[in-house]
Amino acid sequence: MISRRLWNLFVIAAILSISLFFFWSHGVPTLGSVIGVKGPARPPGPIYKHKSKAKPVKPINDNFPLLDGVVTGKLPAIPSWNQPPTPHAEEKTPLFIGFTRNWPLLQQCVLGYIAAGWPPEDIYVVDNTGTMKSNFPPNPKITLQNPFFLNVQRLTNVFGVNVISTPTLLTFAQLQNFYISTSMDKGWDYFFWSHMDVLPIAEEAYEGNPYKSLYVRALDKLKEVSSPDYLKNPETGVKDEWGIQFFAYDWLALNNVKSFLKVGAWDTFVSFYTTDCDMHGRFTMNNIKMPAVDAGRINDVGGSIDLSLLFRKKIDLANPPKTVAELDAIPEDERGGLGFEKLLAAVEEQKDVKKQGERNKWQYRQTGGKGEPFYRDPDGFEQALQMMIDTGVKTYQAKWGHKECNLPDVGLRPDDAWMVEKDFR
Repeated sequence: MISRRLWNLFVIAAILSISLFFFWSHGVPTLGSVIGVKGPARPPGPIYKHKSKAKPVKPINDNFPLLDGVVTGKLPAIPSWNQPPTPHAEEKTPLFIGFTRNWPLLQQCVLGYIAAGWPPEDIYVVDNTGTMKSNFPPNPKITLQNPFFLNVQRLTNVFGVNVISTPTLLTFAQLQNFYISTSMDKGWDYFFWSHMDVLPIAEEAYEGNPYKSLYVRALDKLKEVSSPDYLKNPETGVKDEWGIQFFAYDWLALNNVKSFLKVGAWDTFVSFYTTDCDMHGRFTMNNIKMPAVDAGRINDVGGSIDLSLLFRKKIDLANPPKTVAELDAIPEDERGGLGFEKLLAAVEEQKDVKKQGERNKWQYRQTGGKGEPFYRDPDGFEQALQMMIDTGVKTYQAKWGHKECNLPDVGLRPDDAWMVEKDFR
């Protein structure tokens, strides 16, 4: 009986001790503080969080090692069947590709578009790292392991594309408005834009005659939509407006500047997720069309393939090329040949990587760069980003009183923004 009593006293004392520690550590008033008895003082200075026991992330390698040490020069020849038109088409075909994190995926995306026939001089990589040109020559200050590393010198001097910089880190909605504003400054009525975590490939099994590359098919669509007769009713003469042409949703899209300006462009308070629901919903409410079209394979990928495969050479995988010159010297494969099958198989693997894992894991694979300008703790950056995403979603829901991405389907009109009660709990 005595031992039972002692055990009960011990349990009660333990529970009280744990409770008091919990209240103290969380700033909750305890009985002692209420009656004037002071507990142990909080240690002076910051109290640091416990570091995660997760395995450290392995350092990344550049995914096109054939260019190691190459600062000027040119790429190997792209497939002969995908060569861009010479001279350049009359139409302007600017393609924006926004970048914030993950250089290997950005490099793969750009090379994919070049190999699919897009003229390099028409590609605009947008440095949206918020590092205020710390990646730019003559003194780049950010290194490969830093998530915000961008090899501007390679992009401009070897790939031949353009690199422009946002003034600071922009949200998705702000970046879209940056594309619109830049197009207005340059006098472009239309522009293309692409996600950077896609790998575009021309459809070598294209059944049309003659064969057309991904770029030429996108160019044909631009010619069609800029015609005065596009979407014009031959009986009434009424011409519908269009805002976006989707080449695999917005993985690649052609945008009409005038239509965006008509509806007030992107709502920057709806920062990331659901901002497309807001924008596209307002287009639909205003009877502005957004057709789905096709130009080739736009693949949503989670990692990088062997980038040499994009150049469609008869590569011996047992004896792969070690330099750009060696790759360029290899004979070209046949269009739609065995090399194309190898390319598609490699792409499928990386599509599965994204499907099977966490969809946006590619965004935080680099964790280095401490001590470099604009260094941000990768975990902290991701946490802050998620908080901003959540806030944007809540803004969308408050703006329309609705949670789902189907604003016109529930009877909402443009003037209903911020005017309706929520239809959810």
